[in-house]
Amino acid sequence: MRKYLAISACVIALAGATCTQQEQEIYTGAFIGAAGAFILADLFDANTGWTAVATLAGAAIGAEVARNNQTGQCAYKRADGRVDVRPC
Repeated sequence: MRKYLAISACVIALAGATCTQQEQEIYTGAFIGAAGAFILADLFDANTGWTAVATLAGAAIGAEVARNNQTGQCAYKRADGRVDVRPC
């Protein structure tokens, strides 16, 4: 499984090499999120399927956090179920 993380890191590094600064930040956020989720799944001895799901979820969350840092906007969940998007 660690070889998949290494392969993913190489792919992300190559993809980010030709991007704008904003896109590079999103790729970096996705990589950090994926790596963090992978490490946590590995620490908890998750099986291969759960490790893959956690890694993908971490990448998605990391990319979204990076995107929100660029815009300065955050989503706030209200008690009635609506979501407000406003400055952090």
